[in-house]
Amino acid sequence: MGGGSGGHITPLFAVARELKRLDPSIKLIGVCETNAKFLHLFEEEPCIDEVRQVRAGKYRRYAGLSRLEKIMDVPTFARNVRDIGRVVKGYAQARKMLKDLKPDGILIKGGYVGVPIGLAAAHLNIPFITHDSDSIPGLANRLIAKWALLHATGMPTEFYSYPAGSMVYTGTPIVSDYQPVTAASIASYRNDLGLKDCKKVIAVVGGSQGASQLNEDMVAIAGRLMQQHRGLGIAHIVGPAHEIEIEHAYTKELLADERRNVIVKGFVSDMHRYSGAADVVVSRASATVIAELAVQGIATILVPGQLAGDHQGANAKHLAESNVAVRVAHADRERLFNAIDDLLRNEAKRKTLASNLSALAKPAAATELAELLLKNFRTEAKN
Repeated sequence: MGGGSGGHITPLFAVARELKRLDPSIKLIGVCETNAKFLHLFEEEPCIDEVRQVRAGKYRRYAGLSRLEKIMDVPTFARNVRDIGRVVKGYAQARKMLKDLKPDGILIKGGYVGVPIGLAAAHLNIPFITHDSDSIPGLANRLIAKWALLHATGMPTEFYSYPAGSMVYTGTPIVSDYQPVTAASIASYRNDLGLKDCKKVIAVVGGSQGASQLNEDMVAIAGRLMQQHRGLGIAHIVGPAHEIEIEHAYTKELLADERRNVIVKGFVSDMHRYSGAADVVVSRASATVIAELAVQGIATILVPGQLAGDHQGANAKHLAESNVAVRVAHADRERLFNAIDDLLRNEAKRKTLASNLSALAKPAAATELAELLLKNFRTEAKN
């Protein structure tokens, strides 16, 4: 199970495909929060045999606000109180569901729906394993951590505060569509996307739900970048809620010849083609996206979002200090322009970043995690 964002969901499908390959008789049930934004992804994944929904509540901890501002934010406080009731209801739903299904085990990828599921599983003595992609575990996984059988990690275990013997470093699972890019695959992706005549391409990834500030910054600097780099193409994934707005903004800001080389999409299920077509990727610092780009081997600029817990900031800081990626602060538009401009001009730097990022790739992460689940849940079942 997983929810909240695409980064909590798409790795599950990579694991699901490996589980089916290792044991075709296994039955896999996908669980997400009621009325989830990405419910359709579960429903469209052929390796998920059944989809269930459970009520969940969210604890809102908006980054960038002082403690006093958070206390005085009455609407947010009221929504948090309301969502306590949703967690209670979700626990009752999860308990009934797990009693009916009697699963051998549960993989909890993250997202606030993991709290009612994890609590119900603990009380029913159903084993579960958590997985954290980011270097800072999400709040939901931390709340249920003490009942977990094991904690699989996307980053090396020294980044985490779980008990040492409870962790297994598997990496972050990604689907097999992501492969190391080659000159041939880049040309193929560009041809498929209608960017075959572009001399250079930037892919901008705001995450599954988009990133308003990053979207606005890219639109604002796109014209300058295209003037400096003739024949530049931009593939921009903006989030479903922002697609029309950003399409119009590019049309307003760019000349007609420039606008033809810009693709704007709200959400895509074949992200590997968009990132794989690029010389430079600009992305939020989601660990799932980083894992995907590491396998492809593409020079990357990370612009961490202002999220509670600052897990993206920690991811970006670590990678920038290791010369694996370039880090640009949220809303630093001029720095973003300079970083993109620099990488487009400097092929040697692009190759160095791409090589350093590729060294972190764990393309077998989905297989390792699937094998870990089967081994431990079968052992628990025998006991």
